[in-house]
Parts: sequence; C-alpha cells; structure tokens
Amino acid sequence: MWKQKLGISLGNHYDIPTVEVVDIVHSVGFDAVSPEWEDCDDLAALAEYARSLGMAVQSVHAPYGGAAKMWSEDPAVYTPVLDELTRVLDDCHAIGAPVVVMHAWIGFDNIPAPTQCGIDHYRILVDRARAYGMKIAFENTEGEDHLFALLDAFADCDNVGYCWDSGHEMCYNHSMDLLGMYGSRLIMTHVNDNLGISRFDGRTFWTDDLHLLPYDGVGDWDYNIARLKKSAALEYLNFELLNASKPDRHENDAYAAMTLTEYFTAAYMRACRIAYRLTRSEK
Repeated sequence: MWKQKLGISLGNHYDIPTVEVVDIVHSVGFDAVSPEWEDCDDLAALAEYARSLGMAVQSVHAPYGGAAKMWSEDPAVYTPVLDELTRVLDDCHAIGAPVVVMHAWIGFDNIPAPTQCGIDHYRILVDRARAYGMKIAFENTEGEDHLFALLDAFADCDNVGYCWDSGHEMCYNHSMDLLGMYGSRLIMTHVNDNLGISRFDGRTFWTDDLHLLPYDGVGDWDYNIARLKKSAALEYLNFELLNASKPDRHENDAYAAMTLTEYFTAAYMRACRIAYRLTRSEK
C-alpha cells in the first residue's frame, strides 16, 4: 500500500476565492498546498486556513515575469525585480513556508548567455533565504542554461535545489533528462503532462505548456517514475495542473466543463496512481 503525501499547486485563475479552492483540494484528499505569491493576496490568511484543515504549506511560487531582468547589469532594470523577490522571501518567512520556487529565465527568443551579475543578484536572495532557514528551488523552464548557471553557482549551498517540472522538461527542454542531472538536489516537483512540442521546426512556445493531468498527454510515466525513484526522496509529491486551455488550444476544455470538485478529484486519482507506483517495488 502506498503512503506518499500529495500536494497541489494553487493558481489565481479560478472563479472562486483561493481559500475556497483550499477547501475543495482538502476535501478530495490532498495533503499540502503550494500557492502563488501575489502582492495583493492575503498569503498569511491562506496559509493559516490551510493549516487549520491539517494541510501543510509546501511551497510558495514566486512571480516570474521579471526573471530575465535579473540578469541585467542595469540597476534600473533588475532592482524592481530583486526587490519584489525579496518581499516574497520576507512574506514566506512570515508564514513559515519552507520553500520558494523561482524561475531562472522567461522568454523564448534571442536568449542571451547567463551573466555573473545575474548570479550575484540571485546570491542576495539565496543568502536571505538561508538566514531565514528557507530553501529556494529553481525550476526548469525555457532557457535552461540559466537554470544550469544557478544550480552550478550554488552547488555548495544546502538551501538551493531543483524544482522539476515534468511538462516543461518535455515541451521547453526538448525532453532533456534534467531530473537525471539534478535529481539528487530535488526539493520540489511540478508534476503534469502535455503533448510535447507542437511545431515541426522544434521551436518551443508557451502554449505547449498545457499542464494536463498525468496520463492525459504523451508523457512516459514509466520513465518518469523510474527517475523519481533515483532522485532525492520528498515528503510531498506536488502536482501543478491547469483546468483551462491555452489560447487557440482545446486540450483542457474537458476539465473546464467539470466542477472544481470533479476536476480536483480526477487530479487526486491520477496523483494516487503515480504515488502508488513510486512507493512500491516493481520488477
């Protein structure tokens, strides 16, 4: 019998308040939540409510719209982003969130090489997180060279690790085995599925990042589970899913037709399916 705690990432795109979404994901069986940070949200109240239900706050996802600016040498460009991410760490420390997930890059065209000044900017955050007793998990997105630069630069920092997004690996990283590369430093997962890269020329684009339920796309879950078994063990296996379709796509339409209780129940059933296989011996 599997015994793996399961977490779910919470976005801000539902038609009801996020606190009501917490009620639903708790009712269907999830053990932890990972909300997104937004300057206007009452993160403390959300965390307090989740914990009142017996749920853990596994992580908080930092804003990523300014990730590319963190690599700039111009203080006018990177300082607002650095200040925002500093507020994220402060807020997460205040609510006792143990992990903050950050993107290393955003953007698909003309991606420049990582810069030393970018690493230095992130070092400020890493040092602040260490002082708080928190971890930063850098997630694989487009521009994996920036992920590599950060994970290599902070290889000796025990509060820096890797957030594996299974769908991003397929559609943004051309199925590069990033979990095999950084599984020993795994501290967070965003488990989801998609249909890979849709363009025949191999160009990646954000609308391929479908965040389908596992087994609804083309992901090789035998392969993924085998790699997870070789990676650092996690208390919570987290799923980052989307119930709405991307523009001009329709793969998630069936989810949108469900009630949120039906949708998160289906998500929990898929999560249990993966958790069972992850925790049992397979010959």
